[in-house]
Amino acid sequence: MQGLQGFDPSKHEWIQAWLARLTAESQLLSFFEPSGAHDFGRLLTALSVEDPDRFRAFSSQLFPKLLSALLDADTDDSVWSRLFDEVSSSFPEVGGFDRSQILWMIRQVQATDDLLVKLRSTFEAGEMNVEQGLENWRQDILAGAILPDTLRPDAFSLGRNLASTPGDVVFENQLFQLIQYRPSTDSVHQNPILLIPAFVNRFYILDLSGEYSMVRWLVDQGHTVFLMSWINPTEMLAPYDMTHYVLDGGLAALDQIDRMLPRTRTQLMGYCAGGVVATLLTAWLKARGEDRIASLSLLTTLLDYSDPGPLGHFVSKETIESLRKPLTEMGYLPAELMLRTFASLRPHDLLFGRMLNSYVLGQRAKPFPLLHWLGDGTRTPASLVLWILEQLYLKNALVSESPMQLAGQSIDLSTIDCPTFLLATESDDISPWQSVMMAADRFGVEPVCVLGQGGHNAGVISPPSKQRHDYYRLDSSDWLNKTIAVRSEGSWWLPWNEFLEKQQGSSVSPPLPGGGIRPVIEEAPGRYVKQS
Repeated sequence: MQGLQGFDPSKHEWIQAWLARLTAESQLLSFFEPSGAHDFGRLLTALSVEDPDRFRAFSSQLFPKLLSALLDADTDDSVWSRLFDEVSSSFPEVGGFDRSQILWMIRQVQATDDLLVKLRSTFEAGEMNVEQGLENWRQDILAGAILPDTLRPDAFSLGRNLASTPGDVVFENQLFQLIQYRPSTDSVHQNPILLIPAFVNRFYILDLSGEYSMVRWLVDQGHTVFLMSWINPTEMLAPYDMTHYVLDGGLAALDQIDRMLPRTRTQLMGYCAGGVVATLLTAWLKARGEDRIASLSLLTTLLDYSDPGPLGHFVSKETIESLRKPLTEMGYLPAELMLRTFASLRPHDLLFGRMLNSYVLGQRAKPFPLLHWLGDGTRTPASLVLWILEQLYLKNALVSESPMQLAGQSIDLSTIDCPTFLLATESDDISPWQSVMMAADRFGVEPVCVLGQGGHNAGVISPPSKQRHDYYRLDSSDWLNKTIAVRSEGSWWLPWNEFLEKQQGSSVSPPLPGGGIRPVIEEAPGRYVKQS
């Protein structure tokens, strides 16, 4: 086993980054009672900075014993109790942790059989690399990575190989920037597309590297593409709820497009929570008698929350009330809490596996743009979080018998009669595909329903050139019966483009940036997506 030579925790940048992370982590304690795992990790981190010699002793003497016990699934509680006593005796400053919670986490790790087989063989062969593991840990802290081995600033840079499709910011307000992408074809379709990404992550999942960019692919198909880049909220936006995101967000973007490109109708696409914004906006406009939407596409979007999947297990009247005070005091939901909640749905892939590979074995995974995006979290305004928990998860207000009210209008999904496209993905833990399709009968039109392979993110970003996943066309008479669905080879982007082409309008010359009436503010990807 390699030693710790060359590891210098006293570097100024490391200390500053560690203190910033420690501050961020301590804020999370206002949402939950401190856990044993959190206390142990925090104190161990402090030891690595304040007393590196003793931390080196822990790594070389006690850590191998702990790992050996971890790799042995037959290790009983009495063995762990003796090991915990040894830790407490040698390092009393880390000895006051909640042992029951640490044991729970250990049992979760031991349940990942494939990982433990790999770790056991590596451990027995003496191939652990603690020195490199600690350096990987330091680099993750410096990069601001919330999940292990995700953010890779050495490999990815916004505007260079992420969010790099040529475009211009043509409008901005306190909530979002509107990006208009430059055409790549001699002529374009008349009706533009407005992409509304989720507001709980950065928009560039829709504009990843090269062939993984949905934006670039749409532009290459002859579409004029607009996209909303949400701001990363601070406590200043604490009062903003869904009404603000629909009116100051989606409606404001649509108004600008209508001014820049008159005599067109917009094809609206919403991804995940962005699909809720798109749906509410479409229903709100219909309630006002405005027919401005050419089509509505909803990707992995939950509208019927009668069975919201694993995340629904976290939501109750009691949990909402326990969150209300810290949310109100902080003004937003921290990115750390949101990302770790999502990661808890796949702990082996996103937490335990990556943590042990990177920090114990010293092995870095190949940089992947989707994982880099996943680690780049954003905050969510307090009022918006409470609105989602109360109106959607608790009341299921979008499909209740009494239509919900938004800005003076009744929201009734049955009034949405524009062509509608629904995408769900087979392995989605955040928006289970059956729950997504439960909304299919709620619209005033029969939607095109497609089930893609893959998960909530990887299943959506499925470019035709990669041939990574196939898709199913679900039967209109039985949305939830996958056994009678027609399976087609290739990406779901292909039938989606067929759907868009039916509402694309005539072929016209590419519009000028800002329609020739709004000055360009800056080049894409803009400032908002870069805000920390």
